[in-house]
Amino acid sequence: MRIDGAIQEVATELGLPFEVCKRAYLSSWEFIKTTAQALPLKEDLTDEQFLQLRPNFNLPSLGKLFVTKDNYRRKKNKFLHIKELQKGNHGNNLQD
Repeated sequence: MRIDGAIQEVATELGLPFEVCKRAYLSSWEFIKTTAQALPLKEDLTDEQFLQLRPNFNLPSLGKLFVTKDNYRRKKNKFLHIKELQKGNHGNNLQD
């Protein structure tokens, strides 16, 4: 079922206008997006600082979106590696 169909079904069941239900649905995803983007994950965080961020979102009936410390470290190392490559010469001095 497409999302609009599911929203229409909920709107009908609850006796609410479609647009009200759609805004409620989209606002929850907007909250998750803006909250996740505001997390200072590009900074060097200690384990304690990372855990205080609480980078987890529980979506009833759907599951949990989360970032583990290990995943954060891997992504952080990859980010730093890419930054180092961008600073370098991008392999332009290869010998023939």
